[in-house]
Amino acid sequence: MDDFARTRNYDGILSAATYATSTVGKFRAEGHYAVEARDAAWAKGYEIMGAVMAGQRAMPTLEEVIDELPALAWPGEG
Repeated sequence: MDDFARTRNYDGILSAATYATSTVGKFRAEGHYAVEARDAAWAKGYEIMGAVMAGQRAMPTLEEVIDELPALAWPGEG
């Protein structure tokens, strides 16, 4: 996610998320998206972890987890 945020010259996803309250519309939209993307990724991670801990699925590889995360696309690009 940090690499994704850097495509718009933010230091990382945390930095991008701080722009959610920007007075500049473009930065505000990107900040909101950064928050939404971060939340979706964490929610999916906890969903996967819960399923593993409940014995509903095997422990996935890192690549499998990454494949299950929501795709990232800046507003207006996806």
